[in-house]
Amino acid sequence: MPRTTIDGLHTDSATNSVMTIEYPHHEIHSGSAYFAVYSALADDTELIEVRILTPDTKKWAHMVIGIDGALASYAQMWVPTTKTHVSGNAITPFNRNNNSSNTSGLTICHTPAGSQTGTADLAQYLGAATQSGKASAGGVTGSRGEFILAQNTAYLIRITSRADSNALSIILDWYEHENKS
Repeated sequence: MPRTTIDGLHTDSATNSVMTIEYPHHEIHSGSAYFAVYSALADDTELIEVRILTPDTKKWAHMVIGIDGALASYAQMWVPTTKTHVSGNAITPFNRNNNSSNTSGLTICHTPAGSQTGTADLAQYLGAATQSGKASAGGVTGSRGEFILAQNTAYLIRITSRADSNALSIILDWYEHENKS
């Protein structure tokens, strides 16, 4: 059973070590952490896309972007994107604290309208013809590789299949925190 020290810190009774949780975990408890995924089957050269628009506020999204292909794929991200939101394809973020009524400030859709111009800001080949590939954009630093998305900016994430009958997924995992500076 944990006990509380004079400083108010919770410690483990067997080891006296301070018990803590990482900040992203705290954001789940506070109802400020969200999850969204878009998945589809694609044949060779077909693609799936997700567009993310951040609000023009100091509440910034700290996001880990996961890319998953059952077979060989090519992932790209543009910041900003020239594609536009399609309300009929909106993806509603899921609050990770099922007891919270908080909603995300992000506007997300799959299969956005228009065309994308310019070279992708990030690009990565995944997997091989007969094996899966996965990537987490943002790097692998500590226990959580994340991007802090710029306010009032639209992002495009695209996965292009390099094989037939490929299951593709774009996985978004983030919390929203007000910038204090």
